[in-house]
Amino acid sequence: MKLFQAWILTSLWASTLAAPAVVWKKNSQAGTRTLQVSESIEASELMTSVLEDVSPSESSSSSSSLSSVVFLVKKGEGGSESLTELASNGKLPETTNKYNDATGVYHHVSGIESPVAMVRECGRANNNGHKVLQVTLNELNSKLAPPTEVEDTKSKSAIKRAKDLGKADVLVVLVDPREDIDETIARTIDNENVESVVLTAIRSIDEVKLERRLMAQKRHNAMMKAGERHLESRRRRLEEDNGDNNNNNNNNNNNNNADMSGVYYVHMTPNILSGLLFGFMFVTVTYIGIQCMAAISGQDVYVSKMPTVGREA
Repeated sequence: MKLFQAWILTSLWASTLAAPAVVWKKNSQAGTRTLQVSESIEASELMTSVLEDVSPSESSSSSSSLSSVVFLVKKGEGGSESLTELASNGKLPETTNKYNDATGVYHHVSGIESPVAMVRECGRANNNGHKVLQVTLNELNSKLAPPTEVEDTKSKSAIKRAKDLGKADVLVVLVDPREDIDETIARTIDNENVESVVLTAIRSIDEVKLERRLMAQKRHNAMMKAGERHLESRRRRLEEDNGDNNNNNNNNNNNNNADMSGVYYVHMTPNILSGLLFGFMFVTVTYIGIQCMAAISGQDVYVSKMPTVGREA
């Protein structure tokens, strides 16, 4: 009982991030310590460990034999995870008594977003040819019931469904947390025709949103890194091309410098000649200007009386 209470407390913390799961297996040794796993684990990895020791041939020896039964509890009000709430409120007393016999307790199972997702994850873990089917509680009871208690039906869809149910050996049972599921779970655990039982729940909406946001961020980071690698590779190629061009230009310049054909030494170049002509022109213009300024002289006749205004001439 104390172990179950400890699992409740741990699951209350872990349920904010993932859904817990409890596994019972028939082939596990009695009296062994329950495996406690607090690390994150995918639902497909969990089902792989559950079904790895069970082959379809072993479970198909009887029409009612099952390799595994997965009880999937629906979400509660507000989209919260319901299994932890049921356990903490004491609504699973018979299942609580069987907690010490559990093979493993997984506090953080990701990938359980819906019954369809759970069926898909079970299919991914299917390496031995197990047939997975989503069923209701009534279909599970009819599967485990003796053949005499199963009612005959004439509906084609019901006949097809009955055939699929008879061929399936891994059942995913979607249960409502408002229903009394404790007795059904305990009875399935004790059933000799069921090799393993998994009790888990659909993850909360907050956790699904968080995981999708983290996945989107991860994809964004991966795209950014891929873009940076692409730009870096392009930059490296451009630098290599420029280096090759520079090497070619340097080689060409070196070759041109080494080739002295067509090179002549002269005493006068066009630039030197134009500079000399401009110098001569500047000296000539300056000389003419000075001569003109010297030719300008002021008044050299002085009188005692200045002429009246208007009669200076």
